[in-house]
Amino acid sequence: MKKIFVLAIGLLFLGTAMAQIEPVNKEMRLRSILQTFHQRDISQKQLNPNYPVATAPKDGPSSKGLNLPANNWFPGEWEEVKAITVTCYYEYLVPGHENDGYWYADPIVNGYAEYYHYNNGWQQSGGGPYVAKPATNAAEYGDFVNVFFYLMDAIQMGDAEAWVRIENAEDSITIKNKLTSMNLRTNKLKWIIGPGNSFWFRDCGPIAFYYGDQDSVGMVDFGYYAGRALDDSLPTLIEQQMGLPNYITMVKWEGGNCVVDGAGMVLSSDAIYSGNTSTYGQYTWDGSNPSSIRLTSKPSLSHQQVKDSLEYIMGPRGCHIIPAFQYDGGTGHVDLYCELVDENEFVFSKFPNHYSSWVDYKTAAKNIDSLCSYTSVFGNNFKRHFIPFPCTNAGGYFSSQTSYNNNFTRTYSNHTFINNVIAQPCFSAVVDGEPSAEWDRLRIDSIRAAYPGYTIYPIDVRSFDGSGGAIHCITKQIPADNPVRILHPSITGNTENTYSNNDAPITATITNKSGIESAKVVYRVNGGQWNEVSLTAGSNNAFNASIPTSTMTATGEGYTTVEYYISATSNNGKTITKPMTAAQGGYYTFYLGHNPAAGIDAADDQTFGQFYPNPATDHASIALSLNGDEQYEVLVIDAMGRIAHRSTLNASGDIVYNINTAKFNSGMYLVVFQSKDNRIVRRIVVK
Repeated sequence: MKKIFVLAIGLLFLGTAMAQIEPVNKEMRLRSILQTFHQRDISQKQLNPNYPVATAPKDGPSSKGLNLPANNWFPGEWEEVKAITVTCYYEYLVPGHENDGYWYADPIVNGYAEYYHYNNGWQQSGGGPYVAKPATNAAEYGDFVNVFFYLMDAIQMGDAEAWVRIENAEDSITIKNKLTSMNLRTNKLKWIIGPGNSFWFRDCGPIAFYYGDQDSVGMVDFGYYAGRALDDSLPTLIEQQMGLPNYITMVKWEGGNCVVDGAGMVLSSDAIYSGNTSTYGQYTWDGSNPSSIRLTSKPSLSHQQVKDSLEYIMGPRGCHIIPAFQYDGGTGHVDLYCELVDENEFVFSKFPNHYSSWVDYKTAAKNIDSLCSYTSVFGNNFKRHFIPFPCTNAGGYFSSQTSYNNNFTRTYSNHTFINNVIAQPCFSAVVDGEPSAEWDRLRIDSIRAAYPGYTIYPIDVRSFDGSGGAIHCITKQIPADNPVRILHPSITGNTENTYSNNDAPITATITNKSGIESAKVVYRVNGGQWNEVSLTAGSNNAFNASIPTSTMTATGEGYTTVEYYISATSNNGKTITKPMTAAQGGYYTFYLGHNPAAGIDAADDQTFGQFYPNPATDHASIALSLNGDEQYEVLVIDAMGRIAHRSTLNASGDIVYNINTAKFNSGMYLVVFQSKDNRIVRRIVVK
């Protein structure tokens, strides 16, 4: 599986690969070592037989059994965060060979590493103390190392603290100097000092939750891969240095395979089962003496026991286990194509129709239908939205599913929410805050449409190609203090005649440890002035109001656009909006009547080019390659969601489609090509 730092299998593969490269080339050396890590798999053969098995569970002065405190709940990833944990890439070196590319160290426990020497292939050669060095020079190591620093900047941009794990206290100076040299932020950094050898914090880090009457923050530490105690050191370091209690379970589970709705539902793929059939636990030691290393044992769990455990720990409203992808870099992780943006709606990466023969195309379609058939905390089926699938560097299709799996595993879904910012993977060089490739920019535009109000922070992650993960996989959220929690069954999309004669009911459950002083719905019609309606408190923290839709009349387009958000203020003075991005234009939007462009998904088809010239003055043209089987309705939609132009396209072959832009006002427009089965979105700017 991906992101596994258990060194044994893959050395033969690496030796063959390394015979063709010069190990002292740091970038190639880094890539070769990472490729080895990604090839590893858990098996009994990989557990060092010299380390005896202990009967005690994972021990240590900070460990707690899994008797979770009462009144606990696990927030969704879109909710307010205090911090995001991250690290930089570290080189682990053999003392006396720090500048020798033919040696590297693989830390096992604090202060002790196994040594590997390149001699016509990497071979284990003893062990002992190691030197940990932050890798900061992209000229030496490649763009891979810079991803972590851009991520630290994005975290701070989202008004959260970047909790950066470092090996040594003095490494903080190196990292701050690096950020300063890149003109990146350094004002909200905090340091977690201690050993580790993994940057896949999503998987080896804790899953945080709230508990008790004061909404205190705690952590659940699920088991990570056997044999890599330092991979699993982060939760204990956070507990010791940041004061968050850590509750340890022997159930093995990686955070990239976890999605929660913030209201008691949890989902995962069936990849969780394989890691829990083994009886191998984790290595433990006294924190300093390598001779104290012991391999713990754990019970083998059946599928039902795994599912029951997840429901007991964090899914009282239910646990759903869906089939894992076969070609996803070996992870089985749902975060590669699926996430919840709130307690009502999923966003999925959508495979292009060109990949319809792929096994995972069919698995995805079934999983999406299953997930959207489940009921939310309000008893409604989950809504769905789509974002596009990445391309090759040239903007084309991947040649095969196995090629995609072995060499790329790209996804736009593997991003991280940081309050009102999204740290977003992209796949071309970022210039002035935008991807440089046109196809990449186009897809980022679609992502902006899917996440209204969020500031998108693109980070080029091509250096992660083939690893099976990216930004989401190397970060972990720490929830905000003093949460104002709002659960709300949102009204979005076309409502036809549902609210034409009746006002639209707005209900919400709103809580805070100090109580709620006031709450309101803020709404506007067709982009006009904002209006407010107070939410009236009822029993069990329920609040109710109505938007007076029965008094609204449809526009000339045949529908009326209603935008709204909820604002709540606690008795201790904290105000939160729902959506959180309301101040940046992230509103719930619904239509009285029928807007034919509503629910635009971001599914993209590479037979559609891009408009040129763009920006346009008198006209804009686009090259299309059509098979003639589908008729498209073409809608030009302005920034207010109004249809500025409508026409029909019924053609085949390679054509150039023209739009007369002279009659349009200056601004940005979406052009929607809409058929029975597809919606293709392009953007033009009119000067």
